[in-house]
Amino acid sequence: MLSKFPILRHENLDVSISGPERRGLLHCVLQLPGRSANVHAVCVHLGLQESHRSRQLALLCELVEREVPADAPLVVAGDFNDWRRSAHRVLEHRAGLREVFLHSGGTSARTFPARFPMLQLDRIYVRNAAVHAPMVLPRRPWSHLSDHAPLAAEISL
Repeated sequence: MLSKFPILRHENLDVSISGPERRGLLHCVLQLPGRSANVHAVCVHLGLQESHRSRQLALLCELVEREVPADAPLVVAGDFNDWRRSAHRVLEHRAGLREVFLHSGGTSARTFPARFPMLQLDRIYVRNAAVHAPMVLPRRPWSHLSDHAPLAAEISL
């Protein structure tokens, strides 16, 4: 995770289930200037199998419940590999998170493959934050840097 703000602490949780697939949750606590409350950010990379993702989403919700105060700003973003769009319901009900593209435009962003995005695999979720201008970044130069198109959004606290 890159941040222009100081990272007060971080924890990388291995949420791999089985096999060679390595998956993780990177939780960082950021200190923003002039704010007493810290911002929590979680970078996500979930598994390809639905049963793995289901367990990994449960672990993500447990992390949020355990580590993030209910009133703290929270951003969760990354590769959810969630082509069936089942993460929305779990994250909204268990963690109070809302997906920024779904709430601003009615549908999640298409991000995969980067050169001709068709699948909605990548997401940005927030809690206790306002979101403006979510967008999928243009194909070039991004399509040469990753097989997923990057997402961006302005987040106000």
